[in-house]
Amino acid sequence: MSNSISQADVYADFNGLAQLKAKAGGDNAEQQDALEEVARQFETIFLKMMLKSMRDTVPDSELIDGEKTKFYQSMYDDQISLDLSKRGNLGLADMIVQQLGGSASNKEKVEGQGLADYRDVAVQRIAGALQESSIKTRTSKAEKIESPSDFIRQMWPQAQQAAKELGVDAKVLLAQSALETGWGKHVMHNNEGQNSHNLFGIKASHGWDGKTVSLQTVEFNNGVAAKQQANFRAYDSYQESFSDYVQFLKQNPRYQQALEKVDSNEGFIKGLQKAGYATDPAYAKKIVSILGREQLSGLNPIADKKA
Repeated sequence: MSNSISQADVYADFNGLAQLKAKAGGDNAEQQDALEEVARQFETIFLKMMLKSMRDTVPDSELIDGEKTKFYQSMYDDQISLDLSKRGNLGLADMIVQQLGGSASNKEKVEGQGLADYRDVAVQRIAGALQESSIKTRTSKAEKIESPSDFIRQMWPQAQQAAKELGVDAKVLLAQSALETGWGKHVMHNNEGQNSHNLFGIKASHGWDGKTVSLQTVEFNNGVAAKQQANFRAYDSYQESFSDYVQFLKQNPRYQQALEKVDSNEGFIKGLQKAGYATDPAYAKKIVSILGREQLSGLNPIADKKA
């Protein structure tokens, strides 16, 4: 589809209406552009209706039943609909253009195909796009962390497994990952909103060839905090983050002294800071403070040690 008309980047942008009206009254090329833009807007509305129908099939939950939550969910669906339509490969807008007397865009035009063929392609593409969106939504809900108790419930089994490999108290790993992510509420995401699953703030250096996420971080130099851009490792799951953390410590000689102090939670944590794991001069102190909180007091560390 043509991009000669400025298309909105957010669903609430109505600034292009006057320009659209002007295009509709212009020559044939401008009218075609206006027709394509109108068709894209209809496509966006249709997608929003389908997303709403999908939402209506999900049972109500106390976590998402508030009016404010529903309002922001509706805004989110509006933006998803716009983003899906702006990709320009769903096909529905091209079908609408043809039905209104325009011509299909060159990238969609295939010799010997009629309107029914374009309609079938559009239906298939929309179904695929909505299925992709539905999968991402279900995954996001499954990983959503609302409180420290949610964080502990999701991470505790994985922390236990990683702790056994290192010989440390699993609560130490929970406390460190809680500090790095704000109890799971501030896990790093990329520009597309995809979760990096990075629980330990490990940067993408030293030959890392996996996925990455880039964002601003605060580093301390001689006790002075400063913002800087940095690349961090990204994983497909929290389990991968725990596993990579284990390998990261084991494979870096500078952390060997810390691993020799696993019988003492505080000794291990201070050993990490001394080895340069973090630049924050209060890093170890903060983790020790989290270890002493009520949220972790009921967890049994005995089963987390190596036999």
